[in-house]
Amino acid sequence: MNVSGRRASLGRPPASAARGGALRGAALLWCLLHAPIALALYAGPIRAAVAQLPDAFRAPMWPTFPVQAATLSLFAFLVTLPISVWPAAYRLAVPLVTGVGTAALYVDSEVYKSVGFHINGFFFRVVTQPGALKETGVPIWAALAIAAGGVIVIGLEIAAFRWLTARPRWPRRAWAAALSLLVLCTAERFAVATLSWLGGPGVFAAGQVLPLQAPVRMNRTLEKITGRKGDTLPDPFSGAARDAAARLPAGLAPSEVRFTRKPDVLFVVAESLRADFFEPTTMPRLLARSREGATFTNHQSTAPATFYSIFSLLFGLQGHKADAVIGTGRSPVLFGALRENGYQMRFISASSVDWMGLKEGAFGDVKDALETDWEGPFPERDDEMMRRAHRWVDGADDRPMFLFLFFFGTHFDYFYPPRSAVHSPAWDGKGGIKATNAPSELIKNRARNAAYEVDWKLDEFLTWFEAKRGRKPLILFTGDHGEEFREKGRIGHGSGVNAEQIHVPMVVIDDKVPRGSFTAPTSHVDLVPTLFALLGDKHAPELYSDGHVLYESPPDRYVLATVGWEPTYAGIGKDVKVRFAALDAFGRVQITDTFDRPLPDGAARFARAAPAILKMLGKDPGKAAQ
Repeated sequence: MNVSGRRASLGRPPASAARGGALRGAALLWCLLHAPIALALYAGPIRAAVAQLPDAFRAPMWPTFPVQAATLSLFAFLVTLPISVWPAAYRLAVPLVTGVGTAALYVDSEVYKSVGFHINGFFFRVVTQPGALKETGVPIWAALAIAAGGVIVIGLEIAAFRWLTARPRWPRRAWAAALSLLVLCTAERFAVATLSWLGGPGVFAAGQVLPLQAPVRMNRTLEKITGRKGDTLPDPFSGAARDAAARLPAGLAPSEVRFTRKPDVLFVVAESLRADFFEPTTMPRLLARSREGATFTNHQSTAPATFYSIFSLLFGLQGHKADAVIGTGRSPVLFGALRENGYQMRFISASSVDWMGLKEGAFGDVKDALETDWEGPFPERDDEMMRRAHRWVDGADDRPMFLFLFFFGTHFDYFYPPRSAVHSPAWDGKGGIKATNAPSELIKNRARNAAYEVDWKLDEFLTWFEAKRGRKPLILFTGDHGEEFREKGRIGHGSGVNAEQIHVPMVVIDDKVPRGSFTAPTSHVDLVPTLFALLGDKHAPELYSDGHVLYESPPDRYVLATVGWEPTYAGIGKDVKVRFAALDAFGRVQITDTFDRPLPDGAARFARAAPAILKMLGKDPGKAAQ
């Protein structure tokens, strides 16, 4: 070969490199052909998520989903890219990954439709327990059919990809195309983050319907750039989530709820009140009154944080659904049902209900009847709440009333007057959660004194209320969540699903409730079904709630709790508790008793509990909320 020939050959890629580039181009195209499959599998959840968004956000959200599906396709391409240097292995690896990925997406889409979050290692660990599928109604033949279908899909993928790569002249610029697609996928994440800032958590939740979408939040950055809060921007999106506040879940229309009896209802919640405070030296008056009703000793909050727990109390839905429900402005069926049945309503909250859009979201449909966040020192907030409650009852007419009271005194720093200093020695209340060096027992005694004062205030109000109205009300009493006093290393709440932070008292006092103490697992999602049942409504709870009627809770049931701020969960049964992280691909779990003490036979108990846990996760909570 002469010099000019050699120079010419240097300007052309070797034949093997050209073939490799064409093969990578075919692989990228093959992976992208699977994006429509992902969209089809998640079409139902996507439609449901978008349908619940305020009108102004629907059109901007639709284009994000094809890009998210392309992200999944790009992931498959990038996983197999290192193998492209071996063409024979590459022709097998690409369809194998896309085939397994398609099968996994099918399973994940079914799990997501049922549970509300994507598959993880915990699910794999549960379903491999003996008898788990059978107990949850999935016959073995169905599981085998799914597995066989997956094998067939993978076989077809391999054959089709081999046929595809036998065609000549595929584009050789796969690198440039993949990089452009990566830029587009990144831009989509930032677009969803911006829409979430404008529209709230409902938009953010919609942006996570497809799996493997990296969550991106830019609230603080956008606030710094614009100098405005996301919900105050003067643009077409501003306030759209609030404008949808009157939307109701579709599972049960409030007009269909029929109450055959209409007593006055007092729904009372105490901040940060743990279950072991409900005893004779701390809450003697309510304990005495509870003998005329029912006490639920294994009652769990759905979360150790007010936002999620109040959501569950009012909606009857699991805490991890709060973003998708409250973020779209939907209102509890409870409020509409009370209104349709002639109740006059008042919501007086000494504890703030303005967390994360709770005020405009959960209470948006009754905001004219809500009193919260008034001026005044913290120690006097409960006193002011009781004054307001007296004034409202004084001015009410003869119609049945629904009164919601949310005590603040049991929140850190724990407030009480001298008359309730019954537990001593007690912390003096100086300092903060992070700063105080007081012994935990002294802090706990202060919290007990605060609970003693709440018990006293409530008893005084009930005595006056019964005299004023001439009849006894139906009473629901619980804590929004619990409180830890360094038993697990922390003071306060919001950090874990341990017993101290989620095990709370639950009391129902009414002529129609079975009297006594109930030990079956119960949860905040049960309060709306219980109230409806006691008022005579006959609709099945699953139409509008994740819960049961409290006094009908099955003894083998598991209830669900979540941290909320992070995807950490606990399934709590009668004597077993299983903790896991939704994003843990390895399926690691902690198996303890309900008070977080290790069990020597934990693995065996987990195997026995797996069917019940699957039932808990697999129930389609709130088709009403979709």
